[in-house]
Amino acid sequence: MNRLTTTLLITTLSMAAAAATPPQPLLTIRQVLTSMVDGKTVERLVDVKNAAPGSVLQSSSVLTIPETARDGARYTVPVPLNTTFIAGSAKASRSGVAITYALKATGPFSAQPLKTVTVTENGQSVTKTVPAPANEYRAVRYDFGTLKGAITISQRIRVN
Repeated sequence: MNRLTTTLLITTLSMAAAAATPPQPLLTIRQVLTSMVDGKTVERLVDVKNAAPGSVLQSSSVLTIPETARDGARYTVPVPLNTTFIAGSAKASRSGVAITYALKATGPFSAQPLKTVTVTENGQSVTKTVPAPANEYRAVRYDFGTLKGAITISQRIRVN
């Protein structure tokens, strides 16, 4: 990935973060590097300026939901073009945060997005609704319900 593409990726994530009101997040994007130490795989996060295809990036946001905020705050993070969401990587620092996914940036969101496929069975075309694989997700949504205070959320993507 060249510098321009990396800049666009970071700008896309930053714009998504800036659009979330409330809360106002603090966004960081770091590259995930793995190495072997004493026979164990160890991960470390490093600042990223350029990311090559295959690089794994972790975006993290610290959100503070004020005590005076109405319940139901939510935060949506797009999965930028030319990247793939990594299944199981969406996390929140506190329990009670509902994490859902969508195949389009605008939704609909669910714990297991579905897609329609047409397959041939016994010589006939059959349309089925099946769970979509995580690599097709284009957005991750965090619903905070009644939670207040600081919450850190994160997710990982792989650069295509």
